[in-house]
Amino acid sequence: RKPGAMYPRCVEIKHGGNKGALLATFECYTHSQPVFPIYESTDQGESWRKISEVRDNEKNFGCRFQPHIFELPVKCGNLEAGTLLCAGNIIPDDFSSCYLHIYKSTDMGRSWEFMSEIISGGEARVDPEQKDEMRPVWEPFLAVTPEGKLICYYSDERYAKSRGYNQMLAHKVSEDGGYSWGDEKIDVAFPDGRLRPGMPIVEKLPNGKYIMVYEIVNQDGVPVYFRISDSMEDWGEADFIGNPVRTADGGYISGTPYVAWVPYGGENGTILVTGRGFSRVFANSNIGNGFWEEMDALADIDNTIGSTGYSQCVLPISDGRQILNICPRQMSEDLCYLEAVVADIYERV
Repeated sequence: RKPGAMYPRCVEIKHGGNKGALLATFECYTHSQPVFPIYESTDQGESWRKISEVRDNEKNFGCRFQPHIFELPVKCGNLEAGTLLCAGNIIPDDFSSCYLHIYKSTDMGRSWEFMSEIISGGEARVDPEQKDEMRPVWEPFLAVTPEGKLICYYSDERYAKSRGYNQMLAHKVSEDGGYSWGDEKIDVAFPDGRLRPGMPIVEKLPNGKYIMVYEIVNQDGVPVYFRISDSMEDWGEADFIGNPVRTADGGYISGTPYVAWVPYGGENGTILVTGRGFSRVFANSNIGNGFWEEMDALADIDNTIGSTGYSQCVLPISDGRQILNICPRQMSEDLCYLEAVVADIYERV
Protein backbone atom coordinates (compact mmCIF):
# COMPACT_ATOMS: atom_id res chain seq x y z
CA ARG A 1 0.00 0.00 0.00
CA LYS A 2 1.40 3.40 -0.96
CA PRO A 3 3.83 4.78 0.06
CA GLY A 4 5.22 1.62 1.67
CA ALA A 5 7.46 2.24 4.70
CA MET A 6 7.89 5.72 6.20
CA TYR A 7 8.68 7.79 9.31
CA PRO A 8 11.50 5.67 10.84
CA ARG A 9 12.53 6.05 14.47
CA CYS A 10 15.34 4.31 16.32
CA VAL A 11 16.87 4.02 19.79
CA GLU A 12 20.16 2.56 21.02
CA ILE A 13 19.64 0.52 24.19
CA LYS A 14 21.63 1.85 27.15
CA HIS A 15 20.45 -0.48 29.94
CA GLY A 16 20.25 -4.19 30.70
CA GLY A 17 21.56 -7.25 28.92
CA ASN A 18 20.69 -5.87 25.49
CA LYS A 19 22.92 -2.81 25.87
CA GLY A 20 24.17 -1.52 22.51
CA ALA A 21 21.37 -3.06 20.45
CA LEU A 22 19.34 -0.86 18.11
CA LEU A 23 15.55 -0.98 18.03
CA ALA A 24 13.68 0.68 15.18
CA THR A 25 10.07 1.19 14.19
CA PHE A 26 8.22 2.94 11.37
CA GLU A 27 4.92 3.52 9.62
CA CYS A 28 3.98 0.35 7.74
CA TYR A 29 1.34 0.86 5.05
CA THR A 30 -0.86 -2.19 4.59
CA HIS A 31 -4.39 -3.15 3.56
CA SER A 32 -4.83 -4.96 6.87
CA GLN A 33 -4.94 -3.27 10.29
CA PRO A 34 -1.59 -1.47 10.62
CA VAL A 35 0.92 -2.05 13.40
CA PHE A 36 4.22 -0.49 14.40
CA PRO A 37 6.83 -3.19 13.60
CA ILE A 38 9.79 -3.43 15.97
CA TYR A 39 13.10 -4.41 14.37
CA GLU A 40 16.35 -5.14 16.19
CA SER A 41 19.98 -4.86 15.12
CA THR A 42 22.81 -6.24 17.26
CA ASP A 43 25.58 -5.36 14.79
CA GLN A 44 25.39 -1.54 14.58
CA GLY A 45 22.75 -1.50 11.85
CA GLU A 46 24.37 -3.99 9.47
CA SER A 47 21.44 -6.42 9.73
CA TRP A 48 17.94 -6.28 11.21
CA ARG A 49 15.30 -8.75 12.32
CA LYS A 50 11.70 -8.25 13.36
CA ILE A 51 11.18 -9.10 17.04
CA SER A 52 7.66 -7.81 17.76
CA GLU A 53 4.99 -5.32 16.82
CA VAL A 54 2.94 -2.73 18.68
CA ARG A 55 -0.76 -3.48 18.17
CA ASP A 56 -3.86 -1.41 18.86
CA ASN A 57 -5.91 -3.79 21.01
CA GLU A 58 -7.84 -0.98 22.71
CA LYS A 59 -9.76 0.56 19.81
CA ASN A 60 -8.89 -2.00 17.13
CA PHE A 61 -8.28 0.82 14.65
CA GLY A 62 -4.59 0.28 14.04
CA CYS A 63 -1.22 1.83 14.86
CA ARG A 64 -1.10 3.92 11.71
CA PHE A 65 1.10 7.03 11.82
CA GLN A 66 4.12 8.69 13.42
CA PRO A 67 5.58 6.19 15.89
CA HIS A 68 8.30 7.22 18.31
CA ILE A 69 10.34 4.65 20.24
CA PHE A 70 12.15 5.75 23.40
CA GLU A 71 14.11 4.21 26.28
CA LEU A 72 13.68 5.71 29.74
CA PRO A 73 17.11 6.99 30.83
CA VAL A 74 16.05 7.17 34.50
CA LYS A 75 13.24 5.85 36.66
CA CYS A 76 9.90 7.54 35.91
CA GLY A 77 7.11 6.87 38.38
CA ASN A 78 7.17 3.10 38.90
CA LEU A 79 8.88 2.45 35.56
CA GLU A 80 12.55 1.54 35.84
CA ALA A 81 15.32 3.00 33.71
CA GLY A 82 15.57 0.93 30.55
CA THR A 83 11.81 0.56 30.09
CA LEU A 84 10.96 1.02 26.43
CA LEU A 85 8.10 3.28 25.37
CA CYS A 86 6.41 3.65 22.01
CA ALA A 87 3.96 6.45 21.22
CA GLY A 88 2.04 6.81 17.98
CA ASN A 89 -1.12 7.89 16.20
CA ILE A 90 -4.03 5.42 16.34
CA ILE A 91 -6.37 5.99 13.39
CA PRO A 92 -9.27 3.96 11.92
CA ASP A 93 -9.34 3.00 8.27
CA ASP A 94 -11.81 5.80 7.43
CA PHE A 95 -9.52 8.39 9.10
CA SER A 96 -12.48 9.74 11.10
CA SER A 97 -10.52 10.24 14.35
CA CYS A 98 -7.02 10.06 15.83
CA TYR A 99 -5.54 9.24 19.22
CA LEU A 100 -1.98 9.57 20.49
CA HIS A 101 -1.42 6.40 22.53
CA ILE A 102 1.60 5.21 24.48
CA TYR A 103 2.78 1.64 25.09
CA LYS A 104 5.53 0.13 27.24
CA SER A 105 7.87 -2.86 27.04
CA THR A 106 9.77 -4.28 30.00
CA ASP A 107 11.35 -7.18 28.08
CA MET A 108 13.62 -5.32 25.64
CA GLY A 109 10.90 -4.79 23.05
CA ARG A 110 9.65 -8.39 22.81
CA SER A 111 6.14 -7.53 24.00
CA TRP A 112 4.16 -4.32 24.44
CA GLU A 113 1.42 -3.15 26.81
CA PHE A 114 -0.96 -0.20 26.41
CA MET A 115 -0.48 2.53 29.01
CA SER A 116 -2.64 5.56 28.24
CA GLU A 117 -4.09 8.03 25.77
CA ILE A 118 -2.09 11.24 25.68
CA ILE A 119 -4.55 13.29 23.62
CA SER A 120 -7.15 12.74 20.91
CA GLY A 121 -8.38 14.63 17.87
CA GLY A 122 -10.84 14.53 15.01
CA GLU A 123 -10.43 13.55 11.38
CA ALA A 124 -6.88 12.57 10.46
CA ARG A 125 -6.80 14.86 7.43
CA VAL A 126 -5.60 18.38 6.76
CA ASP A 127 -8.87 20.18 5.96
CA PRO A 128 -8.86 23.99 6.36
CA GLU A 129 -12.66 24.08 6.41
CA GLN A 130 -13.08 21.60 9.25
CA LYS A 131 -14.45 22.62 12.66
CA ASP A 132 -12.00 22.66 15.55
CA GLU A 133 -13.56 19.68 17.29
CA MET A 134 -13.02 17.62 14.14
CA ARG A 135 -9.34 18.55 13.63
CA PRO A 136 -6.42 16.17 14.26
CA VAL A 137 -3.36 15.83 16.46
CA TRP A 138 -0.08 14.49 15.09
CA GLU A 139 3.54 13.48 15.61
CA PRO A 140 4.30 12.56 19.26
CA PHE A 141 7.88 12.86 20.50
CA LEU A 142 8.91 11.58 23.94
CA ALA A 143 11.63 12.85 26.28
CA VAL A 144 12.42 12.98 30.01
CA THR A 145 13.00 16.17 31.96
CA PRO A 146 15.91 16.58 34.41
CA GLU A 147 13.36 16.07 37.20
CA GLY A 148 12.45 12.63 35.85
CA LYS A 149 9.10 13.57 34.32
CA LEU A 150 8.02 12.13 30.98
CA ILE A 151 7.13 14.76 28.40
CA CYS A 152 5.36 14.33 25.08
CA TYR A 153 5.57 17.00 22.39
CA TYR A 154 3.12 16.93 19.47
CA SER A 155 1.39 18.96 16.75
CA ASP A 156 -2.20 20.13 17.31
CA GLU A 157 -4.70 21.55 14.82
CA ARG A 158 -7.66 21.85 17.20
CA TYR A 159 -7.55 25.64 17.65
CA ALA A 160 -7.57 26.78 14.03
CA LYS A 161 -10.98 28.46 14.08
CA SER A 162 -11.11 29.61 17.70
CA ARG A 163 -7.57 31.03 18.01
CA GLY A 164 -6.28 31.21 14.43
CA TYR A 165 -3.66 28.50 15.00
CA ASN A 166 -3.60 26.64 11.68
CA GLN A 167 -1.44 24.18 13.61
CA MET A 168 0.52 24.60 16.81
CA LEU A 169 3.16 22.75 18.80
CA ALA A 170 2.33 21.77 22.36
CA HIS A 171 3.29 19.32 25.08
CA LYS A 172 1.93 17.43 28.06
CA VAL A 173 3.84 16.14 31.09
CA SER A 174 3.39 12.86 32.96
CA GLU A 175 4.69 12.46 36.50
CA ASP A 176 4.01 8.71 36.65
CA GLY A 177 5.91 7.53 33.58
CA GLY A 178 3.08 7.84 31.08
CA TYR A 179 -0.04 6.48 32.82
CA SER A 180 -1.61 9.92 33.25
CA TRP A 181 -1.00 13.34 31.71
CA GLY A 182 -1.24 16.96 32.83
CA ASP A 183 -2.69 19.92 30.99
CA GLU A 184 -1.63 20.92 27.51
CA LYS A 185 0.90 23.75 27.22
CA ILE A 186 1.44 25.62 23.96
CA ASP A 187 5.04 25.87 22.75
CA VAL A 188 4.89 27.37 19.22
CA ALA A 189 1.77 28.94 17.68
CA PHE A 190 0.98 31.75 15.25
CA PRO A 191 -2.51 33.34 15.27
CA ASP A 192 -2.40 34.34 11.60
CA GLY A 193 -4.44 31.34 10.44
CA ARG A 194 -1.76 30.40 7.91
CA LEU A 195 1.58 29.20 9.30
CA ARG A 196 1.75 25.55 10.42
CA PRO A 197 4.64 24.69 12.76
CA GLY A 198 4.98 20.91 12.92
CA MET A 199 7.02 17.83 13.78
CA PRO A 200 8.77 18.95 17.01
CA ILE A 201 12.00 17.11 17.88
CA VAL A 202 14.01 17.95 21.01
CA GLU A 203 17.65 17.22 21.89
CA LYS A 204 19.84 18.04 24.90
CA LEU A 205 22.93 20.18 24.33
CA PRO A 206 26.26 19.97 26.23
CA ASN A 207 25.71 23.28 28.03
CA GLY A 208 22.57 21.97 29.74
CA LYS A 209 20.20 23.72 27.34
CA TYR A 210 17.78 22.08 24.88
CA ILE A 211 17.12 22.56 21.19
CA MET A 212 13.75 22.08 19.50
CA VAL A 213 13.55 21.86 15.71
CA TYR A 214 10.33 22.12 13.70
CA GLU A 215 9.11 22.73 10.19
CA ILE A 216 6.90 25.65 9.17
CA VAL A 217 4.46 24.69 6.44
CA ASN A 218 2.99 27.47 4.28
CA GLN A 219 6.30 29.30 4.13
CA ASP A 220 8.14 28.97 0.81
CA GLY A 221 10.20 25.79 0.80
CA VAL A 222 8.83 24.55 4.16
CA PRO A 223 11.92 25.77 6.06
CA VAL A 224 13.16 24.35 9.35
CA TYR A 225 13.53 26.55 12.44
CA PHE A 226 14.85 25.96 15.93
CA ARG A 227 14.64 27.34 19.44
CA ILE A 228 17.02 26.87 22.35
CA SER A 229 15.78 26.89 25.93
CA ASP A 230 16.98 26.32 29.48
CA SER A 231 13.83 24.31 30.15
CA MET A 232 12.14 21.46 28.30
CA GLU A 233 8.82 22.82 29.55
CA ASP A 234 9.21 26.48 28.58
CA TRP A 235 10.21 27.51 25.05
CA GLY A 236 9.57 31.25 25.35
CA GLU A 237 6.99 33.34 23.52
CA ALA A 238 4.75 31.07 21.49
CA ASP A 239 4.55 33.44 18.51
CA PHE A 240 8.34 33.80 18.11
CA ILE A 241 9.03 32.16 14.75
CA GLY A 242 12.42 30.84 15.86
CA ASN A 243 15.89 30.77 14.33
CA PRO A 244 16.32 29.51 10.75
CA VAL A 245 18.57 26.55 9.96
CA ARG A 246 20.48 28.33 7.17
CA THR A 247 23.94 28.52 5.65
CA ALA A 248 25.83 31.75 5.01
CA ASP A 249 24.84 31.71 1.34
CA GLY A 250 21.13 31.20 2.10
CA GLY A 251 20.95 27.42 1.84
CA TYR A 252 18.24 25.84 3.95
CA ILE A 253 16.79 22.49 4.85
CA SER A 254 13.21 21.61 3.97
CA GLY A 255 10.58 20.03 6.16
CA THR A 256 10.21 16.95 8.44
CA PRO A 257 13.30 17.74 10.55
CA TYR A 258 15.23 15.61 12.97
CA VAL A 259 18.02 16.75 15.30
CA ALA A 260 20.93 15.03 17.05
CA TRP A 261 24.03 16.16 18.92
CA VAL A 262 27.44 14.46 18.58
CA PRO A 263 30.48 15.10 20.80
CA TYR A 264 32.82 16.02 17.92
CA GLY A 265 33.60 19.14 15.89
CA GLY A 266 34.94 21.36 18.65
CA GLU A 267 34.51 22.00 22.36
CA ASN A 268 30.74 22.31 21.92
CA GLY A 269 30.33 19.21 19.79
CA THR A 270 28.06 19.49 16.74
CA ILE A 271 24.32 19.76 16.21
CA LEU A 272 23.10 17.82 13.17
CA VAL A 273 19.74 18.52 11.49
CA THR A 274 18.19 16.49 8.69
CA GLY A 275 15.15 17.29 6.58
CA ARG A 276 13.06 15.92 3.79
CA GLY A 277 14.81 17.08 0.70
CA PHE A 278 18.09 17.98 -0.97
CA SER A 279 20.08 14.96 0.37
CA ARG A 280 21.84 17.22 2.86
CA VAL A 281 22.67 17.37 6.56
CA PHE A 282 23.14 20.74 8.24
CA ALA A 283 25.72 21.09 11.02
CA ASN A 284 26.48 23.71 13.65
CA SER A 285 29.37 23.46 16.12
CA ASN A 286 28.55 26.64 18.05
CA ILE A 287 25.44 25.64 20.08
CA GLY A 288 23.21 26.95 17.28
CA ASN A 289 24.82 30.38 17.01
CA GLY A 290 25.78 31.73 13.62
CA PHE A 291 25.34 30.03 10.28
CA TRP A 292 25.11 26.31 9.58
CA GLU A 293 27.33 24.18 7.36
CA GLU A 294 25.82 22.04 4.62
CA MET A 295 27.12 18.49 4.15
CA ASP A 296 26.16 15.49 2.03
CA ALA A 297 23.60 13.21 3.64
CA LEU A 298 24.42 9.59 4.38
CA ALA A 299 21.48 8.23 2.37
CA ASP A 300 21.23 9.54 -1.19
CA ILE A 301 17.60 10.05 -2.24
CA ASP A 302 15.72 10.94 -5.40
CA ASN A 303 14.09 14.29 -4.57
CA THR A 304 11.68 14.01 -7.51
CA ILE A 305 9.74 11.28 -5.65
CA GLY A 306 7.60 12.88 -2.98
CA SER A 307 7.91 10.41 -0.10
CA THR A 308 11.68 9.95 -0.13
CA GLY A 309 13.55 11.40 2.82
CA TYR A 310 10.29 12.03 4.68
CA SER A 311 10.93 12.36 8.41
CA GLN A 312 14.18 10.41 8.44
CA CYS A 313 16.04 10.07 11.72
CA VAL A 314 19.67 10.41 12.82
CA LEU A 315 21.09 8.80 15.95
CA PRO A 316 24.57 8.85 17.52
CA ILE A 317 25.59 5.27 18.38
CA SER A 318 28.67 3.43 19.69
CA ASP A 319 29.27 6.03 22.43
CA GLY A 320 29.00 8.80 19.86
CA ARG A 321 31.74 7.43 17.59
CA GLN A 322 29.26 6.67 14.80
CA ILE A 323 26.09 8.15 13.36
CA LEU A 324 23.10 6.11 12.18
CA ASN A 325 20.72 7.50 9.56
CA ILE A 326 17.48 5.65 8.71
CA CYS A 327 15.85 7.15 5.65
CA PRO A 328 12.92 6.37 3.30
CA ARG A 329 14.34 5.70 -0.16
CA GLN A 330 12.60 5.18 -3.46
CA MET A 331 11.63 1.64 -4.43
CA SER A 332 9.48 2.93 -7.29
CA GLU A 333 7.58 6.10 -8.16
CA ASP A 334 4.95 5.10 -5.59
CA LEU A 335 6.73 3.08 -2.89
CA CYS A 336 9.54 3.60 -0.41
CA TYR A 337 11.68 1.24 1.64
CA LEU A 338 13.88 2.13 4.60
CA GLU A 339 17.64 2.21 4.36
CA ALA A 340 19.92 2.23 7.40
CA VAL A 341 23.33 3.84 6.90
CA VAL A 342 26.10 4.00 9.51
CA ALA A 343 29.17 6.22 9.25
CA ASP A 344 32.17 6.81 11.48
CA ILE A 345 32.45 10.33 12.87
CA TYR A 346 35.75 12.13 12.46
CA GLU A 347 36.90 15.67 12.99
CA ARG A 348 38.12 17.55 9.97
CA VAL A 349 41.61 19.03 10.36
